[in-house]
Amino acid sequence: MKTILLMDIVIVFVGIYLAVSAAKMKKSGQISDLVVPKEEIKKCKDPEAYIRGITPWLYGFAAVAVVVGAIGILCDTKVITLGRIWTYVELGAFLAALFAFVSGMRKIKDKFFP
Repeated sequence: MKTILLMDIVIVFVGIYLAVSAAKMKKSGQISDLVVPKEEIKKCKDPEAYIRGITPWLYGFAAVAVVVGAIGILCDTKVITLGRIWTYVELGAFLAALFAFVSGMRKIKDKFFP
């Protein structure tokens, strides 16, 4: 198995995991230790507002990860051919989404945690 194919599979599963974690947080009203370490969760000023603020960032990054990973898998297995430029577009989209995700999470964490 090619290493890049394995990475695309991991990216898809990370996206799915983030989306499921966001849905669980929204449903349960409990902050997941995926986004905040367990020892810091108790310090949150308003857990419900934090969850409302963080879930769009989780869903957004999860969607980009699943789409980019799935297209990468299809290209790696030669199901579709998008050309060499797709590698750069895929990497750029993933990195842009990652940067936005980390920035958004940091802003929200600064707002709700001392």
